[in-house]
Amino acid sequence: MENLLLQCLFVFFVSMVPFLEVFLTVPTAIIAFNFPPFAALILAIFGNAVSILVFVFFGTQINRLYHTLYNKLRKRENTSKEFNPRIKRTFDRFGAIGVCFLSTILFSSQVGAAATTSFGISRGQVFIWTILGVITVAVVMATLSVVAEGLVSSLVNL
Repeated sequence: MENLLLQCLFVFFVSMVPFLEVFLTVPTAIIAFNFPPFAALILAIFGNAVSILVFVFFGTQINRLYHTLYNKLRKRENTSKEFNPRIKRTFDRFGAIGVCFLSTILFSSQVGAAATTSFGISRGQVFIWTILGVITVAVVMATLSVVAEGLVSSLVNL
């Protein structure tokens, strides 16, 4: 029982870590821990949703604190920077929905959520679209994990 609890806590907390998220936790839970795919999805999505909430609601403050500390350590003036033109162009091209989905797929849902809220999009909209992107990626990863597990076991048992 305690081993199952530790495995559930592992999946939940590792899914909170940016760049690991559901890409690591869903296959680990399904293949290594033998969780049912639906249980692995629920744990990983819920853990990721908690961390996205933190980044959505405190992302702007975290960004300001980072830049303040960075400028103090480099002994520069704290000047307001414009948005990166490449990020702004991507945002203008795809909108909030596209940026939330693309950030989930390409790098990290937490970083994408914090960046999207810095453009002035409502926090609720960013949270909903980012979670929908995470759910999409988690379902794809669960499907691939189930198929890969069957494929590998059939190859090993030739």
